[in-house]
Amino acid sequence: MTVARRGPTRGGASVAPSTRTHLVKKETPVRKRGLAVTCTLLLACLGIPLGSAQAAPGAPFKLPYPAGSAYTITQTPGSGYSHNDDYNRHAVDFAMPTGTPIVASAAGTVHFEGWSTGGGIMALIDHGDNLCSQYAHLSSTVVNAGGRVAQGQRIGTSGATGNATGPHLHWNLVHCDSWRSRAIPNTVETGTSYPTGYAPVSQNGGQTLRPDGERVSDFSGDGAADVLGVDASGSLLYYPNNGFKLSAPTRIGQGWGAFKHVMAADWSGDGAADVLGVDASGSLLYYPNNGFKLSASTRIGQGWGAFEHVTAADWSGDGKADVLGVDGSGSLWYYPHSGNGFGGPVKIGHGWGAFQQVFASDFSGDGKADVLGVDGSGSLWYYPHSGNGLGGPVKIGHGWGAFQQVFASDFSGDGKADVLGVDGSGSLWYYPHSGNGLGSPVKIGHGWGAFKQVF
Repeated sequence: MTVARRGPTRGGASVAPSTRTHLVKKETPVRKRGLAVTCTLLLACLGIPLGSAQAAPGAPFKLPYPAGSAYTITQTPGSGYSHNDDYNRHAVDFAMPTGTPIVASAAGTVHFEGWSTGGGIMALIDHGDNLCSQYAHLSSTVVNAGGRVAQGQRIGTSGATGNATGPHLHWNLVHCDSWRSRAIPNTVETGTSYPTGYAPVSQNGGQTLRPDGERVSDFSGDGAADVLGVDASGSLLYYPNNGFKLSAPTRIGQGWGAFKHVMAADWSGDGAADVLGVDASGSLLYYPNNGFKLSASTRIGQGWGAFEHVTAADWSGDGKADVLGVDGSGSLWYYPHSGNGFGGPVKIGHGWGAFQQVFASDFSGDGKADVLGVDGSGSLWYYPHSGNGLGGPVKIGHGWGAFQQVFASDFSGDGKADVLGVDGSGSLWYYPHSGNGLGSPVKIGHGWGAFKQVF
């Protein structure tokens, strides 16, 4: 399967050469993570070289999938099937299911993102000196050309686009200007050794999913929250967090203008936020995040129309979002995630009816959601999770009464929630978590005043 020309792009900078050769192999069956790790241990026992002995201290790259995951190598550099020409001779293929998170092997600037005949949906990250890491056959990307990415930052999801006979990731180091294969990746995990059948475990820690899995508004699943919003037309837009800046939005839904409450949290426990909403009838609906698209909804509750505030976060610390709400009497209730719905509610507070805004996220960094709220005077309070209830409040800000919308999520990716808010002028501000309070704000957007909901 030889492709001579690069096809039209979906985005990103054009690349000068007019020809490309990108070959792919017939894939072996995809292995799940547990099987892959078992395979790794078996190979070690049999004495098959795993390459870790060659891993260089300070190696510049890490494997292109999240820490703790392992995927089987199905084609190695220089193999006779299709990795033996000028464009592919240093490439490595990993078998993995479509939709697997793909992360940057090293920090750099997105050189290209778009469609390439042969490689399908592809991303190239420029690491300087005309050296680019190449990620081919993706099912989607969440980066744009010119954007900066950190090592371990999610750039897309795996797939089988272009000339591929099965889902896999084609990973290569190439010359940025010609896409010709340049070098075998030298990684922390394996050095430059990639034997077929080996399933190396990634140490690409930027993507480690903590055991608690607490994710509020982290739609991409890269460990740093994104921003979602319902605009004046009722469209639901996703703005990726790209190094503390918001990339161009993607519309992931419409008809959301009639929803009373909308929130993003990891209901499924897969490490990427889903979307939940209370519709005009008071039904609470769950929309699974399925490869940056929302699948059909499931009703997980009813009678929520009478609640003044509704928020979703992992209160229990089990890795799956729970739902908290302030009812008409001002009582704060916790509804634990149980199977495909909720367990019996637990009252965890009262007097919340006077609060202008109430939201939950893990402010303390202990893996369990805390509760934050803006009271009638505009003070911002943090109520730490304590046992089965809330500890004494801490005032972490004032002057928040003028903000149209306020919410908390881990925008920095450090494991502790930050606070974001839309002020009266429509500017979107990010207030980083700093010690027991908030650091100096950073403006990350404007024009948000027209949005009905931001989270």
